[in-house]
Amino acid sequence: MENNLQNTSLKSLIQDPSRLADIMKDPSKSGLDFYNGLSVKEKQYLLFAAAAGLIGYAIYLGRQDG
Repeated sequence: MENNLQNTSLKSLIQDPSRLADIMKDPSKSGLDFYNGLSVKEKQYLLFAAAAGLIGYAIYLGRQDG
């Protein structure tokens, strides 16, 4: 991995899927390095998407019980 912090954005992750593969291989190092390199706005988008996913999953699980 060559200096990933130089071009760290969600857009760059989509344009270069090999970076996503690197993050999945070692999420504790590569994932945190990538996350820490994001702008505050992109971090907010990412956290909002994660929260929405968790809420959707909770609703899905709640409907399976009934």
